[in-house]
Amino acid sequence: MRTLVVQVRPTEIDFEHLDGRHGGPDDLAALADILGHQHTTAHARQLQAARLDMPYTHGTVTITGFADGRRERLHQLLASGSVPEAALTPEAADDWLERAATMPTAFYKDSNPRNFLITDADVTIIDFDSLTLAPFGYDLAKLVVSTAMTTGPLPEDTIRRAADVYNHHPRQRGLPGCSWREFAAWCEFHHILTAPYLGTNGYRFSWHTARPAWTTDILRRFDKESTP
Repeated sequence: MRTLVVQVRPTEIDFEHLDGRHGGPDDLAALADILGHQHTTAHARQLQAARLDMPYTHGTVTITGFADGRRERLHQLLASGSVPEAALTPEAADDWLERAATMPTAFYKDSNPRNFLITDADVTIIDFDSLTLAPFGYDLAKLVVSTAMTTGPLPEDTIRRAADVYNHHPRQRGLPGCSWREFAAWCEFHHILTAPYLGTNGYRFSWHTARPAWTTDILRRFDKESTP
């Protein structure tokens, strides 16, 4: 059960209790469908005017750019040696951040399975404190990585089905969605950034023991293709 802020007044705040269960592996496709719809709708309505390499302001709200804070944190964690079997070097992470600057803009809201409350009738998405700009697929990768870190390795068909359902939405609008190579890179971003929380917040499995082999294979091939 979670508590939702309904209304804020000068001297009072109204709350509402929400019941529901958290997301799990069997919910990945349904949650990916919601994320794909949200990201595509946000892009079509407002975020097509945004660039991922800079903050975006709409009215009184400013959303942080994709690289802001992430670059430093990625470098810090990779240099610390605390990330087991990271498949990205600091230089490779920088390359992906630079590539992301030219990608269509969506958003990231920390889609770990505990930030979804599911009932028989509805899904409530909670906790938008970490909202930033992000490329398509970045929040989907967080959902996949954090679910695997919570429940253990996921069947490959489950991951591929979630990605296909997600990509249906942007591709309906003529957008490229998230390629497998991009998805693999964003999964590694989340492996690096979430590794410090292993053993807390329900994270019982490290991504390096749960990730499918094809995600690292595709990144290695990309590194070789990019070498002069």
